[in-house]
This record gives sequence, structure tokens and C-alpha cells, in this order.
Amino acid sequence: MSFTPMKRRHYGTPKEVVARLFEQAGGVPKVMEHLDLSRTRVYAMADPDDDSEISFARVARLTEEAQATAAAEHLALLAHGVFLPVGDAEPADWHGIASQSSRSNARTIGTLLDALSADNPTPGEVDAQEARRLIELVDKQIALLAFQRSKLMEIAAEDASE
Repeated sequence: MSFTPMKRRHYGTPKEVVARLFEQAGGVPKVMEHLDLSRTRVYAMADPDDDSEISFARVARLTEEAQATAAAEHLALLAHGVFLPVGDAEPADWHGIASQSSRSNARTIGTLLDALSADNPTPGEVDAQEARRLIELVDKQIALLAFQRSKLMEIAAEDASE
């Protein structure tokens, strides 16, 4: 079997998701360090022509230690959901940031949806690369709203404990 580490992987396949996970974790050297594996073993887990697979425990370790979210994002998609990391944000005027961001994103999303609407006389098209870019923008907005929700939940919990 020939070993070619830079093989083409189809987007959304398990091996492509593993390759993205490894990239997010800092590349092969960092993955080797996090998982205490050889270079050959790490490459094999992302090689579409190799039967090697990564265990759930190792995926969880990379997700936690390296903050690599590709697997969580993919699993959420398979479950017809969305994974958006909220994280611990620095103190700021989150209400003002959310308000400004919401207005901007509402205009962008409204324009996009109008362009793609079947009722539009000349519906636009979005290719896969543009869709991924737009998904990142939408994800940032949703993550900000999720952060706001978590802050409201904290306030609601404080009230309930009194």
C-alpha cells in the first residue's frame, strides 16, 4: 500500500471530518502529541484509502484539549442540529454588540433569502464554497445569541434561588 498523506477527501465524509479535526487541533505534530501516536498512525486515521479509524475517546480528547470542533459540528449536522461553541467571553457590552450584529446580519440574511426565493423572478445561486462562508457568518450570529441566552438563564436561575 502506498502512503500518500495529501489525498483528496470528499467534504463531509468521516475521513474528511477527521482531517479537519486534525487541522483544527494544530496539525499532525500536535495530534501526535495529544494522542501519543506515531505520524504514520495519525495519517492513517485521515487516509481515505486506509481502514484505520479514530476512537470516540480520541476524538473527545482532541475536542476538549485542542478545542477542535469539527467532529461535534459533523455529529450535530447528522442529528439535524447545529453545534455552535459559546465559550467564555470577556466582559463587554454584549447587549449592544448583539443588537448591532443582529441588525447587520438581518439585512444580509434577508437579502440572501430574497435572492434564493422561488418567488424571485431571477433566483440567485450559492455554490458550496460561498455556502460555507455564509454558514460561518450565520454561526457567529447564532453563537452570540446562544451566549445571550446563557446569560439570561444565569439571571433566571439567580431569581429562582432567592
